[in-house]
Amino acid sequence: MVSSASPGRYTRVLDAALATGTLSTIATGGALLGMGWREGEAGRVFRLAGRGLLERFGVASAAAPLTSVALGYLHHLVIATVWGALLALLVLPLRGVVRVLAALVVALGYVLLAGLWLPAPLRIGYAVTSSVPSAVPIGAALALALLGGTWLHATDRDG
Repeated sequence: MVSSASPGRYTRVLDAALATGTLSTIATGGALLGMGWREGEAGRVFRLAGRGLLERFGVASAAAPLTSVALGYLHHLVIATVWGALLALLVLPLRGVVRVLAALVVALGYVLLAGLWLPAPLRIGYAVTSSVPSAVPIGAALALALLGGTWLHATDRDG
């Protein structure tokens, strides 16, 4: 029998997962800005992602340079939030040290998945994270976001 407290618990986990997805977007966005900054243009990663997406739809990216950057940012907001929330749903139900270890393992798993198998439109960082070494900064940012999300969830006393 399901108690009336169950929906509250699931709502809390879902809320924490979405908050962790937001943390993931922020943390990985910072990592991507740093990767672009290292190349001399902070928004480079987002511009390249936008160009790649436009070209997939048959639009010449040179004809819409600002659209490329905006689309790259939008892509990042959606993909990083979704990945952060999905990975958080794997980690948040766990407790204690197991939760911390799971956050690190899940982030490492994402790095391997992104670097070896995921198609560019499903990766955080689009084309610039196409190998395991290039996905490591994203994995590190994801690990920090997942750990931050678990900390927020553990300190939530509502419900």
